[in-house]
Amino acid sequence: MTYCFHISACLCLVIFQTAILPCFSLFDTFYDLLVLYIVYMGLFFGVREGMPVALITGLVMDSLSGGPFGLYLTTYLWLFIGVRQLVKVFHVSNYILLPVVVTSAILIENVILFGIFAMLEPGTQFSSSAINSVVMQIIWAICTGPFVIQFYNFTYKRWNRLFNKLIAVFSHKQLPEINR
Repeated sequence: MTYCFHISACLCLVIFQTAILPCFSLFDTFYDLLVLYIVYMGLFFGVREGMPVALITGLVMDSLSGGPFGLYLTTYLWLFIGVRQLVKVFHVSNYILLPVVVTSAILIENVILFGIFAMLEPGTQFSSSAINSVVMQIIWAICTGPFVIQFYNFTYKRWNRLFNKLIAVFSHKQLPEINR
């Protein structure tokens, strides 16, 4: 049931990010919310739960984005692996280190994006608007990133609690009927 929650959450994030956020001009330079979900998966879940979610989410985003296929898949897998390695060394869920991890993840996604576009079209120069967009994404990430990750964690815990209550309710044996 954990996989169902994570896949559903990622699909909801894709819909929110592609259909709702563009309606508000304030969020024109907002970062990729799925990057934070992959960071969340790396912080709080193991490889067995996080790797399939990163793979499926990357494939969904690659099929929807219209960019080079494998861009999001590569980005999400490397971010997940990097966060898992970071968790081995640091206590990354610390409130002081969390903004650094979030900002680094957004920066890594943009570096991979720019790197792939630079490889596809050699001699490409990036405009100042692209660099301004990255700077704004980093500012958004510093301000909102830790709260978004905490929201993901809160939502998952609520879902898990609700699911456990439902299991407890339906797992009780029904009383046998009296034969008359």
